[in-house]
Amino acid sequence: MTENNINYDVLIKKGILTSKKEISQDKINLISGAMTAPLFETIWTFSGYDTGTMGRIMGIFTHLCSEEREREMLDILRILYGIVGMEFLEDVELLATHPEARQYFLFSLMLDMDDCMQDFITEAVGE
Repeated sequence: MTENNINYDVLIKKGILTSKKEISQDKINLISGAMTAPLFETIWTFSGYDTGTMGRIMGIFTHLCSEEREREMLDILRILYGIVGMEFLEDVELLATHPEARQYFLFSLMLDMDDCMQDFITEAVGE
């Protein structure tokens, strides 16, 4: 599915868009939260609790976000999911077809990643 072929009915049915075809920020925040914490907690564990590794991942996403390279951000997310053996959420694939929903999702993801990083740093310092 491409941006030229957005399935509005499915996006509305899933609650990603409202009946007026506006994005549902609450739903997108829920999707982001559901995907971000488990992924980054797994990477945190796999990295041996290395804040440097987590910081580099965050830096890559921050750089791509600042350059509005959303497709690359999603590609990296797919790669990370594959590396840790987790399934990439179907809802993310779906919302990625809608430019505004994709942009808001990645914005939410960055905020969620920052929250995770703060938790990791607190955990590392506390040990």
